[in-house]
Amino acid sequence: MMMQADDVRRFLEGQEIYVFEPDTRTLVAVVNYEKGGRCAFRFSTGEADVGVYGFDGDAYWTRYEKFRNGETHSFNLKSLGPGIAQAYFVDGTKAFLQAQTTDLTGIVDV
Repeated sequence: MMMQADDVRRFLEGQEIYVFEPDTRTLVAVVNYEKGGRCAFRFSTGEADVGVYGFDGDAYWTRYEKFRNGETHSFNLKSLGPGIAQAYFVDGTKAFLQAQTTDLTGIVDV
């Protein structure tokens, strides 16, 4: 089930989120969504990027300095279990799997 605006905000705002490739469940990065709209992306390779994020209805958006060419992208989240969500670009294309922990055993739907 797609998350509603309040659930999306609670899932992200002020949280450290672990980001995985959805098919392999390989850890890609850790993102800190600070309160106030700043975010920091730390890739598993050691690279880092900073940006901003916000909310638009049931979706959220991000814009980083370098990642994804510095463009703004919007996402919806589908809850897969406690603290775990699959992100989708607003066009429906699957994006990263996101979790509030590195433990993905709580996934109930993929």
